[in-house]
Amino acid sequence: MSHRLKLRQKKIQAKRKNTPWRDFVMEIGSHFPVNLYHTQWMISKYPHTDRIGRLIVAKDRDNYPTVSSPYTWKFFDDMASLMKQSHLDNINFYGSNENCDYAEAVYGAKNGYLSFSFGDNAENIFYSCFVWTNVSNVVNSFYIEKDSDNVYHSYFVQSSSNIFYSKYITWCHEVWLSTNLTWCSECILCDDLENQSYCIHNQQYSKDVYLEKKQEILSKKIAFDELYSNLRPAKNKNTKNCIGTCIYQCENIENGNLVRNMTDSRNIICWTWWYTGSSNIYDWLDVWLDTHHMYGTGMAGTNSEHLYCCSWVTRCSYLFYSYHMESCSYCLGCIGLKNKSYCIFNKQYTKEERYDKIDEIFTQMEEDGTLGQFFPWWMNPFYFNDTAAYLIDDSFTKEEVTAKWYLRRDEPIQIDIPTWAKVVKTSELDQYEGWMVDGDFIPLSSGKQSTEWATWTIDPEILKVIIQDEEWNVYRIIPMEYKFLKKYGLPLPRKHRLERMKENFKIS
Repeated sequence: MSHRLKLRQKKIQAKRKNTPWRDFVMEIGSHFPVNLYHTQWMISKYPHTDRIGRLIVAKDRDNYPTVSSPYTWKFFDDMASLMKQSHLDNINFYGSNENCDYAEAVYGAKNGYLSFSFGDNAENIFYSCFVWTNVSNVVNSFYIEKDSDNVYHSYFVQSSSNIFYSKYITWCHEVWLSTNLTWCSECILCDDLENQSYCIHNQQYSKDVYLEKKQEILSKKIAFDELYSNLRPAKNKNTKNCIGTCIYQCENIENGNLVRNMTDSRNIICWTWWYTGSSNIYDWLDVWLDTHHMYGTGMAGTNSEHLYCCSWVTRCSYLFYSYHMESCSYCLGCIGLKNKSYCIFNKQYTKEERYDKIDEIFTQMEEDGTLGQFFPWWMNPFYFNDTAAYLIDDSFTKEEVTAKWYLRRDEPIQIDIPTWAKVVKTSELDQYEGWMVDGDFIPLSSGKQSTEWATWTIDPEILKVIIQDEEWNVYRIIPMEYKFLKKYGLPLPRKHRLERMKENFKIS
């Protein structure tokens, strides 16, 4: 590697090591979409704008085509031109997946719907983000991993089952409305316990008394959302010199959130593996297995090192300003390549030619002050308020976002509504859920309370209606979601999917 290129790497590193937290969220988080659209006659993570090229169905293609863009000395103009010429995947779709057409960043999954970044033997994943490794039946949840199943409206759950409205749960079973539990079972409204069972508010009861109190508490279903929003924050464990939330076995971490086995890093959200640690990660959302020396990069990793201002890349090294790359090295300004090296704007160069050309480009970027800057706002193809950035921090105003040339969705979220469908407001959902008593359905709207002979149920007519929230966004209850809610005695969701995601994305 040339001496000049090493100096440029250090300059990019220095810039990314000092990014203000909010700038990091705005830049990197705005490249992680959490909504899907009908674009160019297909379901797509990209809204219909002039910032993207032609879309193709990801699962129908084995290799990305290459496109050569003219070289103009203005790096980001060239990069934007390449983006418009490139054939982009409608969604990120890796490996073998089944019934996941309405999902994004899927790898080895079955039955995924409006969920993002999940796989590695994942099944029945709905309205959730970051769910992987032998998991099943996960609804309205965030960061659920490794041998977990039957998880609803929960956050950071590992190797656990039957977890509802809870956060920071490891090796547990049958837990409701609780936080920071390890090796626990049958606990409700508890915090910071290990190896405990039959506890309510951290007080242990006999099994019979506990089950009686459990039935009473869980009968007040409409209170679940409020109780969940008031759960205690995470406990950091086995850390040294770390600032952030939910940090495990780490050292020298600043602004870390959901981080494990990492050292010497800053501005990190969601490090996603159990076994292998990472180091020198700066300004990063969604870090994967065995990654080192990443600067201003999101949604990338897995056996990667030295990525600079990249997005959606895996098994790569020494990439600069590249997008959707796999098993590549020593590339600059490339999109959608696999198994390539020494490319600039998707054009192949010799090793020596590449060093000379990248030196010219970085010299120009130093002169105009853009070296180390992430992809500029006017290139971002996503609606800002439909990305992780807005869910992590919803204080970004419309004026602030549009002044920097981000796109923003101003219309309510719509779905395909049959002409015959009935539309009900969230305030009217109590007509469709309630109790079965002696074969009669008693809706919540009746005001009657449950009894020990009552069984919670949901009217199947809910599958035929469209639900509209206070912001005029609409959503539906899908059949698999309906079965899950009925099975575990859960109330109908009274917030739009994005609002539910926002509750989990927020750093607490």
